[in-house]
Amino acid sequence: MTIDFLRGLLPQEVILYLMIFFGALLIFEGMRQIVGRHAGEIHHKNRRMRMIAQGLEKSKMDEVLFRNHVMGSKRDAGPIAKFRSALAHANLPIGMGAFGAALITLSVVIFILASRWAPLPSAAVLSLALGFGVPYAIILRLAEKRLKQLSEQLPDALDLMARGLRVGHPISVTLRRVARDMPDPIGSEFGIIEDRNSHGVDLATAFREFADRVDQEDVYYLSVCVGIQHGTGGNLGRVLLVLSRVIRDRITMQKKIHAISSEGRLSGMILTMMPFLIVGTIYSSTPSFFLDVKDHPIFMPVAIVVGLMIVLQGVILSRLTNFDF
Repeated sequence: MTIDFLRGLLPQEVILYLMIFFGALLIFEGMRQIVGRHAGEIHHKNRRMRMIAQGLEKSKMDEVLFRNHVMGSKRDAGPIAKFRSALAHANLPIGMGAFGAALITLSVVIFILASRWAPLPSAAVLSLALGFGVPYAIILRLAEKRLKQLSEQLPDALDLMARGLRVGHPISVTLRRVARDMPDPIGSEFGIIEDRNSHGVDLATAFREFADRVDQEDVYYLSVCVGIQHGTGGNLGRVLLVLSRVIRDRITMQKKIHAISSEGRLSGMILTMMPFLIVGTIYSSTPSFFLDVKDHPIFMPVAIVVGLMIVLQGVILSRLTNFDF
């Protein structure tokens, strides 16, 4: 059947089918090369290197990389400064003003929608919780994730610097190597240090600014080591290797403790959620169990006290099963 079909084709039809086949093959190969090259650029270059490849000006790069950063004593100036710091650590491409306007708009929209079926006080509380509380929790989570990733990348960056110093490269070259070869967030942060050093800022000051931006204990150790070596001299490569091993062992210990305490965290989560599950099950199966007594004078005070005790229990269990060292 197939052979008879091929024999019945005209020469023009054969040429047309071959052109369609080779055209589809070329399109597929072109898409594969574009996707592969784009993936390679993302894998091998960090955000700063991509901006350099795009030809952005130094002022625009600094505006993007330093957006929302609060350094020095301003970190403890208040909740707004802390929120700005969390927004900077999350590395989101949005300013504080634009993000605040978005939160206010979201809260107003939620309040308008909730006020149609709930009392105004309840709608106001719901709009504040969903419009401000949930985005703030998400920002904190993103910032925590990025800082954790930076802490895990820091030992590799220190090893790369130490190997370069041991073979005789100056520290500026080792900084450039980390800034070009390491992914975000450590690659862009070391790129900022390289830029600051190339503009005349000494290394001790550049690393101290890095520690103030990141506000992590391991980075403060690195800043102190570089500052001492810059002032008194010494074998910086050996110091970086020791610091890298200490940080890596500390991360390993944190993961072991996290694994050992997982049972306690799961138990605390179950104990915290159990009252809500019980109330929800009883209300769904027998609504009259609560509706018959909801008008009693002491029902609401008792409900509030019980709710506060449940929240307090969750906080206490969370503090008992989460370790910070």
